[in-house]
Amino acid sequence: MPKMSERRGRRLQQERAARGPSSRLRPQKVGYTEAYRRWRLARAGGIVLIAVGIVMAVVHIGAHLGDFTLLPLQDLLIGWPMAGVLVIFGLVLAGRRPRH
Repeated sequence: MPKMSERRGRRLQQERAARGPSSRLRPQKVGYTEAYRRWRLARAGGIVLIAVGIVMAVVHIGAHLGDFTLLPLQDLLIGWPMAGVLVIFGLVLAGRRPRH
């Protein structure tokens, strides 16, 4: 590779100094928008609700197959209706489309 002349090197240094230190930095990548972050958070929350609903349904099946209870009002709190509500609400959250 040919060497740069001394005169050209000084000229390039002067141009860089005139542009300031920010011109030497790499351009910043565009970050995620706030709407996209909220959408990702809602989607993750929906997936967590789906998982909790499924676990709740499996625990309810186990409670009816065996003769054990975790809570005194288990059928009201850990029952099919509550598991179904959690799964449906989780599906709604996870299935939303991001707003632009």
